[in-house]
Amino acid sequence: MVMSTKKVILTLFLGLLAVSANGQIHRELDSLAAVMKELEVESRKSKVESDKSKGESVDFALADVWRRYAFTAGKAGLTEEAQTYALQAQQVFLDHGEYGMASLCLYERCIAYHSIGDTAHMAQLLGELEQLAARDTSALTQYNYYAIRFAYLAAVEADVDAITEAGRNSIAAVERIPDFRKYAIMPVWLYYNQALMYDLRYSPPLTDSIDKYLTLAQASAMTEPALLSRQEAMVSIGDERAWLLYYNKEYARAEAQMQEVLGLLDSVEAHGSHATVITERGEAYTFFVELYTAQGRYDRALEYQQLLTENNKERYSLDRQRVLDEVQTRYEVEKKELTIAHQRTAILFLVIAAALVLIAVLAALIALSNRKRRIEEELYAKALEVETMRNVEPLEVLRNHLLSQIKQPLYREAIGMVDMDRFRQSLLPAEGLSNMDKRYLLCFAAGLTPEQVAEIFHVEPASVYTVRYRIKKKFPSKNAFF
Repeated sequence: MVMSTKKVILTLFLGLLAVSANGQIHRELDSLAAVMKELEVESRKSKVESDKSKGESVDFALADVWRRYAFTAGKAGLTEEAQTYALQAQQVFLDHGEYGMASLCLYERCIAYHSIGDTAHMAQLLGELEQLAARDTSALTQYNYYAIRFAYLAAVEADVDAITEAGRNSIAAVERIPDFRKYAIMPVWLYYNQALMYDLRYSPPLTDSIDKYLTLAQASAMTEPALLSRQEAMVSIGDERAWLLYYNKEYARAEAQMQEVLGLLDSVEAHGSHATVITERGEAYTFFVELYTAQGRYDRALEYQQLLTENNKERYSLDRQRVLDEVQTRYEVEKKELTIAHQRTAILFLVIAAALVLIAVLAALIALSNRKRRIEEELYAKALEVETMRNVEPLEVLRNHLLSQIKQPLYREAIGMVDMDRFRQSLLPAEGLSNMDKRYLLCFAAGLTPEQVAEIFHVEPASVYTVRYRIKKKFPSKNAFF
């Protein structure tokens, strides 16, 4: 099955809240910070008054605000600040014997590390979760442990049986949580992810297991109160269901199923994210290209290949804008942090250094503005280079372009030493390799690790593992690359 990085990685966590727009995130942080300040005043007041009962109640409420603030800060990219507040909340919950809430803090801290591909810290926190799960058998703690274990094992490409076992355990746990929506858990994605594992991690896919968990996912989706959430779930379920029918050579039903997905996407687009819809449409078009090619209906395959090409162009434009927006967000965050730092300095040295502080702030803002402009120019240049490379075929040109983008001498030397004649022969058995696939294969042929390849392409290591798996399926048998 041809799967996007989004489906393999972003749906590994269940209960993840949708990422808000940048402005909304900062408004949420400001609102939570105001509540936090009020509760901190109440906490100090209760300690002065020696009101133990009131103090415990306020501390618990404050810890919950810390946890929510940490999760929102993580969405804004403030990883260090998010970890600090989450750890404070976790300790308060542990002190009060609220192990389920403490496990939720650990779960959300793991999410923050997973989002930046830091599996080392994730493994450390998973160890703490395992100890807590051994101590507390509540459904919430067990769910948080097994959900993170599932995501971690999938990220490091562990034994598939261990991954699916963790998935089954997380499903068993969530089915014992009566008020799971209170914790933003969506069971539909648990079932869907389990089906996905039986597709992507087994060859051939275990179709009976896929069908079982897709059926459970569909039943769960129908209970979702939010129409958009329900529709988005049904899009992913329908997509996977179409592939299941394709595996079983029920081509007519597979075609009808994916056409239904395209129809549902039109409804989702009216209420949801345009970028998400473009991604899903690309996956549907890819499916039709493969379906019609397998049936020998090459005119229809060509039609959907053209639609896929146009869709990819639009998706590329959106991805470029998203990167620019992320640059703007980082700029605004750094600007805000720098302003706060200078405000604190001004309070201490206002009398003797007011003029110097003002000059320093202005200089810093100018430097940040110049830095932002340079980053934007570099992104545009890289975007244009990528667009130019889309229609370039010679392997030597691909390698030279790749070498020109790599800053690490050791990586350039390794790729430069690849025997291109032998490399060209190794590609012959594969079908449908894109230029980007060949760039990744050059790195694999050079003996680079997934972590080193991720550094070259500025992606997460988990994304490299996913790309490697997808490329591997394009070869009819085991080869020198894997």
